[in-house]
Amino acid sequence: MFKALYFDLDNTLIHRQRSIERYAEVFVEHFASSLNSTSATSIAQIIKGVDNGGYLVANSGYSSIKQAVTDKLHRQFHREIRVEKSALLAHWLKYFPSCSVVMAGANQLLTQLDQQKMHIGIISNGAQASRLATARALQGYHCVDQLLSSGEAGIKKPDPQIFQRAMTAAGLTAQQCCYVGDHPLNDIQGARSAGMTAIWLKGFHPWPAGLEEPEYSIASLDEIASIIFPAKCTECAVN
Repeated sequence: MFKALYFDLDNTLIHRQRSIERYAEVFVEHFASSLNSTSATSIAQIIKGVDNGGYLVANSGYSSIKQAVTDKLHRQFHREIRVEKSALLAHWLKYFPSCSVVMAGANQLLTQLDQQKMHIGIISNGAQASRLATARALQGYHCVDQLLSSGEAGIKKPDPQIFQRAMTAAGLTAQQCCYVGDHPLNDIQGARSAGMTAIWLKGFHPWPAGLEEPEYSIASLDEIASIIFPAKCTECAVN
């Protein structure tokens, strides 16, 4: 029986692409008078193109997602009414977390795990402030016992040390812990290297050829109960 369930954040508890779509609407609303195009759909496509599911594309030339997004959005303004990049960066940092769209079933799952007295944690790459602001979009965030970001730890997934640090802080062993994430390398391989059981949430990143297949793979968070509580998943269901 597992005692703890850890999660990735983007594209696991939070749907990042839908969050971008919501942010694009806010962006257009705030800057409409200065933009070449006021189509929220086109703005969202621009952001998604550089965001790449929260991972910089290879050889992007940028050091961070926020830098890439800021630069691309800066080009969407009329030349004579161009907003400073620093203002666009501040806008992204302020509004993108509050535009977070919760993954289907996430709040219900957190409530279910809390009712079963499971330790609930989040391990996510990114700055601590942005990870906290994003996680707080979850109605079930009050059920979360622990959040460790790479910014706070000084270690990034897939380094197994960030997973081990989270477990040690909670007084847990790897055999007691399960980790859920969407990225085959950063999440699944990283968690497995730390000795955790890993559950791959499919649909966001393809599984790399040559990488050992995951022990568990799911298409939605609703499938987790039958893995975590195999003998009593029916009685654990939340109505």
